[in-house]
Amino acid sequence: MASWVTQAAAQEFGVFLNCKGRLESGAKSRPSTLDLALRRNSQLALIQASDILPAGQRMHLEITPQFYTMVFSAPTRDSVIYYDWLRGALIVWNPQLSKLHQIRMSVDRQSAALDGDLRDGDGASIGRLRMRCEPKTQTDVPEPKF
Repeated sequence: MASWVTQAAAQEFGVFLNCKGRLESGAKSRPSTLDLALRRNSQLALIQASDILPAGQRMHLEITPQFYTMVFSAPTRDSVIYYDWLRGALIVWNPQLSKLHQIRMSVDRQSAALDGDLRDGDGASIGRLRMRCEPKTQTDVPEPKF
C-alpha cells in the first residue's frame, strides 16, 4: 500500500505553464498557444493543449537555474499522430513546416518568456516560436470533465 502512495506522488506534475504568443515562419506569422505540464523529478514535460503541437506528446525536460529546456521531435511519417497533425492547421498555414523535424524550446524561469527554434531534418531553422508563459498551480488547472 505504501508503494502505491509513493508511485502516485512520483507521477504528479509540479509546474504548469500556459503560454501564448506567435509562431513565425518565413514572412508569415500567426497567434499560437501552448499549455505545458512539467515533472521535475523525472525530467518529463507534457503538452497538455496546443494549437501548434499535438496534445499528449511527451518531451525530455532539462532544468537549469535559468531555464526549462525541452525538445519536441516531430512524429514519424508513418504514425497516426503525424497524419492527424499534418492535415491540421499548422501545415495548411505554411507548407514549409511539413519539413519540421524538431522544436527546441526554452522557458526563462525569471521572465517566463518561451523561445523556440523550429528545425528541419538538416538542422536548418525554418521558424521561431515566441511566447509569454503564465505559471499555474495544480489547483489553478481545470479538472478533467470525464
